[in-house]
Amino acid sequence: MQLLFFLYNENIKHPFLLRNDIDILLSKQIKFQEGTGSMKRVWRDLSIILSAVWINLLLFIILLVIAALLLQRFGPDPQANWAQLVLDAFNLASMERVESGGRGIVVILAFILPLAMFLILGEGTLRIFSIYSQRNSDRKEWDLMVVKSWKEHVVLCGAGEMGHQLLQQLLASQPALKVVILDPRPALLPELGLDASSAVHLQADMTSIDSLQQARVSSARLVVLTAGEDTINLETAYKVLHLNPDVPIWVRLHHSGLADMLDLSKNAHIHFFCPYQQAARSIVQHILQE
Repeated sequence: MQLLFFLYNENIKHPFLLRNDIDILLSKQIKFQEGTGSMKRVWRDLSIILSAVWINLLLFIILLVIAALLLQRFGPDPQANWAQLVLDAFNLASMERVESGGRGIVVILAFILPLAMFLILGEGTLRIFSIYSQRNSDRKEWDLMVVKSWKEHVVLCGAGEMGHQLLQQLLASQPALKVVILDPRPALLPELGLDASSAVHLQADMTSIDSLQQARVSSARLVVLTAGEDTINLETAYKVLHLNPDVPIWVRLHHSGLADMLDLSKNAHIHFFCPYQQAARSIVQHILQE
């Protein structure tokens, strides 16, 4: 479909196809969208980093508070307000000069605080920098940090054809949904056509308690088990139930009769589905309608 720009000259109407202008507008729009997406990724990465180092920051704040208390009790100016005491403690940690007034506590803190700050903040900074700089070549540690920052996400165990179709339907109905995929096969996200901003693939065994904990099923809103073997799905269902008794769990079973034989079927949070049974029901209904 061609876009027409109309130039009015007096009472005569002249149509012009301004292809260059259209291309310029489209390129600007694409650049704007790319810039917006980049800002979102930067903000997401920053929030992930902060969620990973908050313990280090908390320890450093506690350290400053303790140093301020010591300065108030043993420092040169016991009448100083809290803001000044905390500022003096921060200056000592930053190796800035602070008047000691002949008090030994200031000299002691001048040695202890910089070392403690280096150990607390330096450890977190080096750890995050190492993981972030290697996130493209070795994504496991970065992906684990991403998942730790999520809650109310969906955990999909087993990304075969059934899992792929279910995932597409979920994302089509809820595009902002965050998904953690547990599957032993490598490089699944490109195969599934998913972006790393909304999905994380953990290459792991879905029956492993450690893997389920790394996927944070404890804070998930939904768990879907679609492995090709009933025994794997059932074993995983028991373990998910142990980690999060209240999460809805949908379990794929090839043999639908197994559900009635298990105590899991009595749990209101567990739902079984058999693709063959549902496909047969749909086909029969279609045949009868004809």
